Amino acid sequence: MEIIDAHVHSLACGIMCGGQVDVRYKTVKEGLKSRGIDKAVFVPINDISWQPVDEMNDYMISIIKNDEDIVGFIDIDISKMHYAGGIKNIETKIVELYERGLKGIKIHLQNLGVNGDDWRLLPIYRLAGELNIPVMIHCYPGSSPGLIENSHPKYIEKIVRVFHKTSFIIAHFGGVPYFNLMPWLNYDNVYFETSGVLPIFKKNIGIEKVKLIFEEIGYDKIFFGSDFPTEDIDIQIDIMREVVNKENLRYVFSENIKKFGRQFNWWKK
Repeated sequence: MEIIDAHVHSLACGIMCGGQVDVRYKTVKEGLKSRGIDKAVFVPINDISWQPVDEMNDYMISIIKNDEDIVGFIDIDISKMHYAGGIKNIETKIVELYERGLKGIKIHLQNLGVNGDDWRLLPIYRLAGELNIPVMIHCYPGSSPGLIENSHPKYIEKIVRVFHKTSFIIAHFGGVPYFNLMPWLNYDNVYFETSGVLPIFKKNIGIEKVKLIFEEIGYDKIFFGSDFPTEDIDIQIDIMREVVNKENLRYVFSENIKKFGRQFNWWKK
């Protein structure tokens, strides 16, 4: 059965998790391929203290130019948006990166240190809709340097309702604290991916409860994501097989994201 990973990391600096994880392209690609995974979405981390943004975007463009199976997302730096012309400058940069082949925007609320409805993000949400590219929003509390509060669904709910012409992917399915709130974000323009959370869901929530929430949201709105290589991809694949019945498994593993990606010309085949 084909698996497409909706949430993978490869950084220009080559390392994550304090240098403990090798995220160079060759290492990541070989790790995916060894598990039969060819297609994936590579996302940045929005952490300028660890990975400079311009370097990251150039790196992502170099990957997608040479590997048509990889979809690259745009990294952002909102630290200068309060400067004169700051909003216009980031909009111009996003358009340029879109024209160079990146096909989505990553918003990591904790790493940016802001809530989902922060004023600096509003032009980005609007522009994504105008360019017809999706926004992936980190929704998993407790990831520093920001605070638990940053990714609370009460802020994200405002955004997905107001910017209804923009497509959103909720990363990490809310984590344990926000998991039960995910159905309240389930608007027509919102999709969900499961990166890094299935083991902790199984442990703290239980398979049956996870099934109920997945069914309430609808299996057609869910993508498999792993957070590879910072998280164990194999155990996540196994748990997904426990949660999702055979009838819907191929949709969650690949068909849903292929259908979603056609709107944005993600993959040619």
